[in-house]
Amino acid sequence: MPRFAVMTFMFEPWWTSGRMSIEQLLEGLADAGAEGVEPFHLDFVKDPSLTKSYRRWLGELGLKAPAVDVMCNLVYADAQQKQRERDELRRGLEICKELGSEIAHVAGHQLRDAVSPDDGRKMIAEGLLEAAELADSYGLVLAIEDFNPSPTLVCAANDCLEILRLTDYKAKLVFDTGNFLEVGERADEVFDLVADQIVHCHFKDFEAAASAPYRACDLGKGQIPNPAIAAKLTERGYDGWVALETMGRNDVDPVTAVRRELPLLKQWFGLEKIE
Repeated sequence: MPRFAVMTFMFEPWWTSGRMSIEQLLEGLADAGAEGVEPFHLDFVKDPSLTKSYRRWLGELGLKAPAVDVMCNLVYADAQQKQRERDELRRGLEICKELGSEIAHVAGHQLRDAVSPDDGRKMIAEGLLEAAELADSYGLVLAIEDFNPSPTLVCAANDCLEILRLTDYKAKLVFDTGNFLEVGERADEVFDLVADQIVHCHFKDFEAAASAPYRACDLGKGQIPNPAIAAKLTERGYDGWVALETMGRNDVDPVTAVRRELPLLKQWFGLEKIE
């Protein structure tokens, strides 16, 4: 049976503006039925004192941080970039360890200068392999996702699989149901291709937009085949974490948004009925 977390990066404007503290956010998410949260490691880089408090709040609220988004770019054009980003990855792994996480979701990879997508994927794999022993010693699984800001690098299912192959499958996949849309793929159609490598999932939704190919929307209101993906995961007996990636909003507070969407996500897995 899967467990349900909420990604928090889209809520940063709420705590940086003082409208809702991080402690209040965590309290609200726990009350809304979340069992875990998925933060960015950069939150703790910006405020090193946050780690200890965050860990305490999680314990008091019965929450986990099963995955942390370790934001770094393992593609490099020179030795300085290579070292800086690998150092950032190691710093992220330390934060994962401090928070008791299971998965280091290593994201943020972008092509640089004249680096080709093929070479970029090799660099990502090399960086992950270099960190694999440390991650393992911390009890962490390294994972990449289909990352739509980098469509030619690490978004298409086969490109993600190429990186995993280059790590000899020491790294795994965070399956984001929406991001495949950027490369003209449907999550339900590529699912079987990557299913054996999935260790974590992000559920989101996109709708068509006049000014762009698509835009984020309320869960269940868009074109992403999320119920079909939930059914496929259930059929496989998936018992990992599923993270709700709701969209950022200025007019609706984070807890209210999660209260609206998390029950629907659970319903797709047959775990909750919506009246």
